[in-house]
Amino acid sequence: MTFSHIVPVQIASAAVIAFGLLIPGSAAYALDDEAQIKLGESEYMSNCAACHGPHGMGDGPVAEVLSTKPSDLTQISKKFEGKFPREHIYAVVDGQKMINPHGDRLMPVWGPRYWSLAEQRAGEVPHDVDAAAMVHGRITALVRYLESIQAP
Repeated sequence: MTFSHIVPVQIASAAVIAFGLLIPGSAAYALDDEAQIKLGESEYMSNCAACHGPHGMGDGPVAEVLSTKPSDLTQISKKFEGKFPREHIYAVVDGQKMINPHGDRLMPVWGPRYWSLAEQRAGEVPHDVDAAAMVHGRITALVRYLESIQAP
């Protein structure tokens, strides 16, 4: 195995470990909140900022061409009487439990996309990698980041 093959595997392994440690209720989750927020911010910038904007205010560069303005994600807690609804936001991002009988949702469903990528990456590393943990870690980190940007 050459160096060029070892490095991506090491990076993928580190990412899997990082996301796997972010499961709520674990000691790593409590101790690594700042790291989880950073991972969530990276996830947000990669997949959400184009529509919701760099600060989550619904003013991303794609927003002007959409028929419905993206939500201001800094106001989620305000809409839920001051409490951030982690489980609800997780379900919205995941999309697996959101059924809209009137057609497509306005926001993309990320759960299936995350699953596809997680299954692919799980097969690329030389360990027994749990794709479900990878998907859960990505969504949980994103939700934690969204919680961190709530307006006072």
